[in-house]
Amino acid sequence: NPPVGERRWKAPEPLPASDAVFEAKHFGASAIQVEHKGSIVKLHRQSEDCLTLNICTGDRKSETGKPVIVVFHHGDFTCGGSADPLLYGGELISEYPDIVFVSFNYRLGIFGFIDFSEVPGGEAYPDAINLGLLDQIAALEWIRENISAFGGDPGRITLLGFDAGATSICLLTVCERAKGLFRKAFVFNGSPSSAYDTPEKARALAGDLLKETQTATMEELMQLSTESLKDAAQKLWRDMCAPTCDGTLIPADVYQAWRNGEASDIGVIIGIPGHEMQVFRSFVGNRNYIDGIIATMTDIQKQDSMDDSTAKAVQAYIDAQTVSSSELEAKSKLVEQWLALCIYRNAVKLSAGGNHVHLMYWDEKPLIENLGSGSVDVAAALLGNGEALQMYGSVMNADLSATLQSLLIKFVHGDTLQLYPNEIKGIDAVNWNAYPLALIVSDGKLVCDTIENRLTEVRDLFDYIMS
Repeated sequence: NPPVGERRWKAPEPLPASDAVFEAKHFGASAIQVEHKGSIVKLHRQSEDCLTLNICTGDRKSETGKPVIVVFHHGDFTCGGSADPLLYGGELISEYPDIVFVSFNYRLGIFGFIDFSEVPGGEAYPDAINLGLLDQIAALEWIRENISAFGGDPGRITLLGFDAGATSICLLTVCERAKGLFRKAFVFNGSPSSAYDTPEKARALAGDLLKETQTATMEELMQLSTESLKDAAQKLWRDMCAPTCDGTLIPADVYQAWRNGEASDIGVIIGIPGHEMQVFRSFVGNRNYIDGIIATMTDIQKQDSMDDSTAKAVQAYIDAQTVSSSELEAKSKLVEQWLALCIYRNAVKLSAGGNHVHLMYWDEKPLIENLGSGSVDVAAALLGNGEALQMYGSVMNADLSATLQSLLIKFVHGDTLQLYPNEIKGIDAVNWNAYPLALIVSDGKLVCDTIENRLTEVRDLFDYIMS
């Protein structure tokens, strides 16, 4: 049932059984979201009734059922959706009709990640803290039950996620309710460190929402229009929304759960961007970018477990960088290194828990100086959506896209991540070895090597995050 009216801030429910036939040719509404200046999905219609999914499959039949790719969209948990042309599955399916492609929406921002436990009446909305994750699980449950009707094999589901979508998948690997819903995961630019480890910030967000809307109880919040809540969400964007490792749906320590082998049955590819911060800047705008860098640096420097030598090394790096650049640029470089190391830590902990892990380091230079090259480029390359990438101000390398698509399909099928010379016309051999090596994508070429020395210029920071 749609999460509207009395079901606002309630867990998703399946639709009642029906034999009704309806036309499903167009994308459903995107989730209510914050509208950043660089967002494309903000132009698509939005509604609280947003829990829909999209299926794309080729004409080629398979007696055993086709493997399924499920895309989790990006957007920092506050924006985005499956209607983003960057995430269309048609180009991939036309090239590889032996798979089924699925994308879907989940609730975002204050509609998907907020803790009302300290708001009068909030006890009736215990799931609000991680509703977006529950929406994702509901989508995967629907896929398991129904994808065979579209030629898919419910036992061969691979999740593909970018940014917030990647973080979501990381969390679901150790979520008991998601066990058995997927076998493989390709996560680019996401990690458990992007989730909250306590409900404190989600509770503070609820308090800020009450102030912004001049309400005091859940009853009053429920009476607000969608438009009023959307306006409030836009103003509260800098307070951020994210899932919470609440110890109930998601373990309190995901990294430890990985080390304990709680996700060891899932094959994983982990992607790390090399120039993502400029992508973020172009998306959210300069003012929000500055605020985001300052907030992240504050969080880094307030780490309770950081020893004095690491803290001094971090400050010394910033001081040294400001000799030749601004303090903002110095902090931006540090934040980018911090985020890259947190993603690399995924591979370290998963490998320790017995997972078979492959790493990819995306070090492509931006087409336009200072624009950045990261998640949007990788999404376009993997899915073959070159025209959509042009909307983001970049141009896709067709040969690189063909190579990465072939490796993605091999991963989905469970084949060795290897290409022979001219397996793709004009492309050299590729042998993507498992962690601790990584597939390095740079200047349109692919090489397999270690990447620790590429991730940070502050060794103390590396040792701290990996400890």
